[in-house]
Amino acid sequence: MSVIKYRPPNAPFHIAILGRSGVGKSSLCNLIRNLTSEHTNFAPVGVIETTGIPTCYKLIDNVFMWDVPGVATPSVSKEDYCKLIDINRYDMFLILSRGRFTEIDRWLSDIVRDRFNKTLFFIRTGIDEELRNHRRDYPTNFNSIEVLDIIRNNCLKNLETSLSKTNLSLYLINTKDKTKFDFSKLINDIMVHVNHERDNLMLTLIKEDPTEQIIQSSISSTNTTLQTAKTIVTTWARFGLVSYLYDRYYK
Repeated sequence: MSVIKYRPPNAPFHIAILGRSGVGKSSLCNLIRNLTSEHTNFAPVGVIETTGIPTCYKLIDNVFMWDVPGVATPSVSKEDYCKLIDINRYDMFLILSRGRFTEIDRWLSDIVRDRFNKTLFFIRTGIDEELRNHRRDYPTNFNSIEVLDIIRNNCLKNLETSLSKTNLSLYLINTKDKTKFDFSKLINDIMVHVNHERDNLMLTLIKEDPTEQIIQSSISSTNTTLQTAKTIVTTWARFGLVSYLYDRYYK
């Protein structure tokens, strides 16, 4: 079974930061918002798990970033994860990974691509540490460009499928330093994506059953279900019913 999620233009836009515990989700949330531990809105970070429930932070007007718990920990299992974080709430997903690519990274990526058919923003963190380790292991032949290419190609190899080749954005970053690697490109791409989606009427067909055939979330003439929904919403909009229902039941 699938459900249709409707988000009117200019409605609140929600970004989720997903990933295993300890990959730097809270640190990235702070870095994007340019906050240090002295600010009251600083997302707690630490050497142990610090995020127990999904926590919302304002990014810009009408755009909110959610720091969610890490998956596959003693307190958060894969089976309960989507329900715990209320995954249908979000309009955009940033998936963080650190170290070698894992089954959890693949699982989260497949949820974003297959269930929501959203662009996958996959972010590999801890790049400074990777470079330091490689320099220590191979001091004579160390080449930072080659190491970055190895990391990037490995991520792409594990992520690319027939679906994701045109639906994948990959970034290598350090969650403590915005001046390095792909951070500036990441921020720019996030804002371009947010501005495009939040200002347009969006109908997303969300798969409740992961075994269902993949269905595009963009409105196309080949998708009867979304075309029907689009017709209904457009008709209602002429009489002001969409904004009424949104104000009445969503806000």
